[in-house]
Amino acid sequence: MKVYHQTGFRDKWNIESYSSGVGDGLIFSPINIDADKLLALETELKKTGFLDPQLYLLNEAKGTLDTYPYFPGNLKPDFTTPDLDNSHLQLAKLCVDYQIGNEFEYLVIPTRYYADNPTNFFVQSSDYFVTPFCDYIKENTIDKKVLLSVIVKPIMLTDEEKRNEILNWITGHLDIDGVYLIFENNFTSKQIKDFEYLLNVLRFITILKNNELEVHLGYTNNEALLYSIAMPDSVTVGSYENLRSFGIKRFQDLEKSPMKSPNARLYSSKLLQWIDYEYIQAMRSLIADYSDYFDDSEYKPLMFTPEFKWHFAKPEPYKHYFYVFDKQMKNLPESQEERIEIIKNTIKTAISLFKKIEDDVFLDDNSDGSHLPTWINVINTFKKEISQ
Repeated sequence: MKVYHQTGFRDKWNIESYSSGVGDGLIFSPINIDADKLLALETELKKTGFLDPQLYLLNEAKGTLDTYPYFPGNLKPDFTTPDLDNSHLQLAKLCVDYQIGNEFEYLVIPTRYYADNPTNFFVQSSDYFVTPFCDYIKENTIDKKVLLSVIVKPIMLTDEEKRNEILNWITGHLDIDGVYLIFENNFTSKQIKDFEYLLNVLRFITILKNNELEVHLGYTNNEALLYSIAMPDSVTVGSYENLRSFGIKRFQDLEKSPMKSPNARLYSSKLLQWIDYEYIQAMRSLIADYSDYFDDSEYKPLMFTPEFKWHFAKPEPYKHYFYVFDKQMKNLPESQEERIEIIKNTIKTAISLFKKIEDDVFLDDNSDGSHLPTWINVINTFKKEISQ
């Protein structure tokens, strides 16, 4: 299973980590890197990754998106959905040609985003994106694997009819090799604790894999470890939280208002959690072996000196996470059965470690292990289902 970097703001951290051997490739973000700058990047940085075309909102030119030749506003000012009737073939050509020019490993078909999908969403998506893209690729005998971008809303997981509709739509496209799959969620907690949501994600991935499609999961956080038991082909690591959880606001040109800076957090593979640095400071004072709860990396010695000034915009916590999480995922067994047992034992160990920590340091529910019992229950249920 591969680990891709979900790049965005300060993608330099991802590129530097990937160049040092962390991760298997980069997923590039048009709103964060100019089209010509991306073309000029070394091929070595691109040939193992792919582009997220980010046509989620046709008429919003967030960041550097309008520097891309396939951006609809470059085809026609004030571009709207009806304009796709006349522009879908040109858009497909420009988008595919740009990806070919960068020598990415995969070609990615874009998708639209709606707060509530219209009744003709799947018909429109096929007519405007999937069919013209696949036709252009076949007509030009382009020898690249093709991924279909798919955003799965929570209702598509919990409503059986809607779930079957999107699964039938995906598997009905015979010219794609896989999906670039993005699970939208609107949970307020930093870790997902919803049993039904998580279990249905595992079921969703499993159905796609059973249909012999590659499944590449975008915008994943710690739950990628849990998702790995459904045997996807890749998961992602991202620096800031909006790269580890998909939200459409990231692609909207919104009025900027003053925001409180979040506290810096540090990932621990032993705890399966990002811990607020203020609790790390408390652990230093109250727990003699506090540093043992955190993984070793080249960045750890600096971060664990008393002089280190924790800040959410410093690179060290994120580069530490990239290294630690990539290593954690790469150490998982190839066998699904073994993987399930290893992850379940890892979660049980983490629960025990949290009990030891909380004998001395009280943690809030965004730094504690409150998500882990649900994850155990999800694993047990999923294991029972696949063994029947």
